[in-house]
Amino acid sequence: MRHQPWPDQVEITDPEAIDLLTNVRALRFLNPFMRDAHTLTSAAAAVQRPATSVAYWVPRLLRHRLIVHLGDEARAGAPMPVYRAAGRQLSVPLAKLPFDRRVALLDDGRRRVLNRFLDGIDEQMARSNDFSLVFAPSGESGASIQMQERQDRQGAHDFTDAWTVFDLTKADALQLGRDMDNLLDRYATKTGPTKYIVHAGIAATPKHAWRSANDPRSG
Repeated sequence: MRHQPWPDQVEITDPEAIDLLTNVRALRFLNPFMRDAHTLTSAAAAVQRPATSVAYWVPRLLRHRLIVHLGDEARAGAPMPVYRAAGRQLSVPLAKLPFDRRVALLDDGRRRVLNRFLDGIDEQMARSNDFSLVFAPSGESGASIQMQERQDRQGAHDFTDAWTVFDLTKADALQLGRDMDNLLDRYATKTGPTKYIVHAGIAATPKHAWRSANDPRSG
């Protein structure tokens, strides 16, 4: 039964199944079934949790077709059901993900990489002695703080942090995205002694301010 065909990837679109799949607690108990076929007992051993905990989640995973029943394993006493995930990988279209789940699943990883980037560039900028923060009045009562680079040292550093806003047509945005992809491809296969964190992105300003709702500059 463990040798039955196993799809490489299965798309999940049912809202209740998506809710379950994106539940971090449920995902922990689904994980062993995405690696191999398991009984309750072997799955419990894989996640190092009591079999009763696995038994709580299995009916729900089965009901929403995230796992399938492959058959029963003969043993002394009652046969033991064997389950496996519907596919080796389970995919959910981003458009089907509720916003709060999308944020919870993606933002943590994004912040981790962004924080590493900020740590790295701050360290390099301070070490170079070529940058200053310039403080000046702005408007009637505000202040501006801007990064200033020595003019004679522009282009002399192996780091950059450029965030800007362009007014583009969709065709221009598509081309800029392709150009960035092509540029990244040129360097993707190179090898060297130092790891660099590279970010290249382009996106239209959002129609709804979710994370940026309290940022007066988001408009």
